[in-house]
Amino acid sequence: MNCESCNTTIDYRFQTNCAHCESEQASLPMPLIQAPTASVEKRFTWTRRVISLAYILTISAAGMISGTVVLYIATAFTVTAVLIPLGVPNPGCGTGCLIGFLALASGAFLGTVGGTVFAMKHPVCK
Repeated sequence: MNCESCNTTIDYRFQTNCAHCESEQASLPMPLIQAPTASVEKRFTWTRRVISLAYILTISAAGMISGTVVLYIATAFTVTAVLIPLGVPNPGCGTGCLIGFLALASGAFLGTVGGTVFAMKHPVCK
């Protein structure tokens, strides 16, 4: 804004008197204080934190089990349909056990990550 007597620009954030003519300004612009537009969230109590933690652990365990089952069955069907020809017995269990273990481990990992992400995106306590 400008000074009322000498029309010099004054930055009212830092000073109230005019530096050029040293007169004090009577009408200062007052900022309006408004209520917050967003709701202020309460902090979780210890019971809500325990419930949220139990929910996340339960959903991640369920995701681990379901991811393991789904990926193991998909791998078993793929291996029997594509890699192992029909009617030829497998002389050793090395390759099958390795593929099965990798399917179980990767399914458990992906299911745990997916379950945890789902539980964090859809919380039980808001």
